[in-house]
Amino acid sequence: MKLTLRQQNLASVPTRRDAGFSLVEIFVVASIIGILTAITIPQLAGQRRLVRSAAVPREIMTQIRFARQQAMSQRQSFTFQYDNVTKVISIIDNNASGNTVLNSASYPNNTGSAVVLTSSLTQSGLSSAEISYGIPTGFPTGALGDGVSRTNLTSGKINITFQPDGSVVDTNGNPLDQALFIYNSRLPSQTTAAVSVLGSSGRTKLWRYDPGTNTYIE
Repeated sequence: MKLTLRQQNLASVPTRRDAGFSLVEIFVVASIIGILTAITIPQLAGQRRLVRSAAVPREIMTQIRFARQQAMSQRQSFTFQYDNVTKVISIIDNNASGNTVLNSASYPNNTGSAVVLTSSLTQSGLSSAEISYGIPTGFPTGALGDGVSRTNLTSGKINITFQPDGSVVDTNGNPLDQALFIYNSRLPSQTTAAVSVLGSSGRTKLWRYDPGTNTYIE
């Protein structure tokens, strides 16, 4: 039987079923999306952790330099304090200088002192458990390129007191070098860093661990 022109045109129009997707095709696409998501999300989380971890030593260096700047501009001692228990940095205006501060029984919170600034290292989104002080096992433990070695915690804290000339000295007036080592416990090889302070000048440097050379580079 011969079809009319209208019947031929209708026959050539795809049905809804022909133009759509089968259940198998939908499942395949959904599976591909799921696989890509499973791969991408951990990578993004890892990159985010690296960025946040890199901000930690920079924040330490920034606050150390701020304490030194305040000591020189106000002509009195200022103390940078890091509390490894709370992961908080405090800047203390000692309202005095020299041995009056360093020999105080309540150092660095001597009489007349005041905390002028606090900064939490967890504010970038890292948990306190991720922020570790010290040097990871197997990493070089010698002095940094400027000759400064790691400063040990005392009662869970580190105090760096800048004098009016910008220097850091001990109770005998001798230059006191300091170096803080910090890393993310989940990614030690990628996040280990150090901030050093030369006591004679108060100069501060940031160092990062280089896995390729197994050294700290400025």
